[in-house]
Amino acid sequence: SVSRARIMAHARAPCAHTAPRRARMVDARASTPVALEFTTHARRGAATLSRKWNRFDGTSIPLWVADMDIKAPRAVIDAVTACAESGIYGYADADDAVVDAVRERMVRRYGWPEAAATRASVRWLPGLNPGLNHAVRAVQRLRGRDNSQVAMCTPIYPPFLYSTRNQEAARVEVPLRRRALSEGGRARYDVDFEALDEVLAREDVHLLLFCNPANPVGRVWARDDIERIARMCVERDVYVLSDEVWAELVMDDVEFTGMGSMIDVVPGLAERLIVMASPSKAFNVAGTDVAFALIADKELRLAFARSGSDKAEITPFGYVALRAAYSSSNECEAWRQTLVKYLESQRAHIDARLTAIGASAHISWTYPECSYLMWIDCTQMMDKIPNNASPFTYFEERGVAFSDGAPFGRRECVRLNFATSRELLDEGLDRFIAAMDAL
Repeated sequence: SVSRARIMAHARAPCAHTAPRRARMVDARASTPVALEFTTHARRGAATLSRKWNRFDGTSIPLWVADMDIKAPRAVIDAVTACAESGIYGYADADDAVVDAVRERMVRRYGWPEAAATRASVRWLPGLNPGLNHAVRAVQRLRGRDNSQVAMCTPIYPPFLYSTRNQEAARVEVPLRRRALSEGGRARYDVDFEALDEVLAREDVHLLLFCNPANPVGRVWARDDIERIARMCVERDVYVLSDEVWAELVMDDVEFTGMGSMIDVVPGLAERLIVMASPSKAFNVAGTDVAFALIADKELRLAFARSGSDKAEITPFGYVALRAAYSSSNECEAWRQTLVKYLESQRAHIDARLTAIGASAHISWTYPECSYLMWIDCTQMMDKIPNNASPFTYFEERGVAFSDGAPFGRRECVRLNFATSRELLDEGLDRFIAAMDAL
């Protein structure tokens, strides 16, 4: 049977006095919070071929891949349903209304100068992952295959790492610095700027793949950080791709600074910058395969387009989902604000439960500033896990499935997805805590 509950998401309307701190990320026109509708395995597994729910044997609580057990906003559902009911599923192109919805979004929320966010600057992608590969190929075209090493700060979303392997490009990893925040188990990650500058200064490094906000560590990089990286890239003549897909799930009124907002601040950045985004994470439409890149510079944009000429088509479902998410401002913005408040409550709940049972004896964890992903470092328990198994394997065998840290570059870590119902989250946490207690 299908278990569904309409839950008000433990949310309250954003306070008026907090809005100026996040002027680009909060729409004052939003109405009162809307209900979030949760779905469970019976519905998702059977009706949607859900990877999240079907990957494991059905006995593990799935707290892994980055999609939510929450239905998309009603405006998005209605738009996709209307498209499906048309019965016409041929090739589709974005019209001016769809393109302008992206441009307006990038100016209003991500800080792009209007003059740089032209219709020509928008490049459509069937998801973000292809864009990483296209960027590596584009720089190889512009700078030469043998002279195009790629830098990135790790741990990082696995397709960043795969993009260099796919193009047989050399990769240089700059580890983020991890530090404890208190006597409890919280940890925080920072960019090692000295190490990054040393890497970018190399004559054979011509591309930085950067995640802003950062997946999996949940950092929203400060404005000073973004400006510093932008200036380093210009001074070292390095192209930079900034993946900003998590920007619309920033929590606690933290200020998000998009790399595009530096175009008028850092001369020379526009000629070297690719920014990618999508409604996929904030509005739970990853399966519609729609994303985009903004590239102000014509030469770089042409290299990127030619390097991605083998990409898949965007489906009409992707275009209409994006248009609804970005254009139905009142309803979808209210839904997004409710979602953010709910995610804040989920994050606080996990932190409280782990702190209460003294989990810091086994692990450390992030208190993410964005997203619905918590990065958990299990280094302290590695020598206690039987048969030299990874933490991912150990916990999955005990009934809770996290994302494995190995593909992110950290075998000793796991990533927890808390975009689910409180009931399911608690069941997963019960199994997680029991597994730690068993060591």
